[in-house]
Amino acid sequence: MVSRAVTRGSLVDLLFHMLIPLMLLLVAGVDRRKALMLAPVAIIPDLDVLFVAHRVYLHTIFIPTAAVIICLFLYELKRRGPLNFSPPTQEMFLATTYYCSHLLLDLFAGLIAIFWPITNLGYGLNAGIIVNQQSIVPTIQPYLAVRVKQIPVPNPVTNVAAATPQSIITAILFLVIMLMTWYKGRHKKQGGL
Repeated sequence: MVSRAVTRGSLVDLLFHMLIPLMLLLVAGVDRRKALMLAPVAIIPDLDVLFVAHRVYLHTIFIPTAAVIICLFLYELKRRGPLNFSPPTQEMFLATTYYCSHLLLDLFAGLIAIFWPITNLGYGLNAGIIVNQQSIVPTIQPYLAVRVKQIPVPNPVTNVAAATPQSIITAILFLVIMLMTWYKGRHKKQGGL
């Protein structure tokens, strides 16, 4: 008998953490190779499970903030001329985008200690829209609530879903679309289609 993985209230699995920002970056026109190469950065925050502190140590806003500061510093050094090499600032910004997307997705899926090491209070956003169809005219009720709760450390997590059926189907559809656009682009260059 196969048991379903428990994600402790999270609806975002590892595959979704990579797919969602990857699709958004590709739609935004980012180079396909760079976007695919950096997609695994999106799952780095979940490595804090190795330290028995899921959504604490690596789910802090200070890591991507430090990366942006380093990017800006390297960019400014290169602009002024003292650097003899070209720093990978575009790749660092893309990696930071993947990292921040993970934090944002988890913020809506549960609690994260976004201000660790200052505090291990977990913050989360509960948002959605309720449609009530019990009357002739349906009513729409949007809601937004901020949740705050202490995240205990250690907080062992077991049976975390690496991929759910929804993310697998999304990945398959994404791959089909990628293959179709690649095929169409290749044939357009050859004078076909």
